[in-house]
Amino acid sequence: MSLDKKIAEKVFLATKHSDFFSWLAVFGATKLIWLLAAAVFLWSLVTGRIVPVLLSVAFTWILQLAIAYLFNRHRPFQQNHEKPLMNLLWRTPSFPSGHTSLSCGMAAAVFAYDPLLGSLFFILAALIAFCRIAVGVHYVSDIIGGAVLGITVATFVTHFIL
Repeated sequence: MSLDKKIAEKVFLATKHSDFFSWLAVFGATKLIWLLAAAVFLWSLVTGRIVPVLLSVAFTWILQLAIAYLFNRHRPFQQNHEKPLMNLLWRTPSFPSGHTSLSCGMAAAVFAYDPLLGSLFFILAALIAFCRIAVGVHYVSDIIGGAVLGITVATFVTHFIL
């Protein structure tokens, strides 16, 4: 078993055996991205940066889905026959993580204009990413791939398109 899969399995099993950490991980994996999105949206309205933020999110999402279906990687719970701690609304492939792509893309778009606030949003993005591993729906490499994708797209949009 690869280090990638070992780490994901250890984090998932440790989370699974604690009611509190299970609840916290599910919250982070499912709800925290909506709080981040709301904060980024409000910031972008107040600062007039709505276009780069929306373009970053749209391009990231499109590319993430294209890459996911190109690689078509099974999620950890499908490989290990373990029930994840949450129910997935969509059954998209695992690599790259969509939640991580989008949250890192939003954070990077804000960072381009406001490094302090963008840094805080990156902390939220990292929590979201970790929670996606903890609930058993992503491997570490899914998270890394998602982060690289989101940051790259947002950087390209904010520096070269707008």
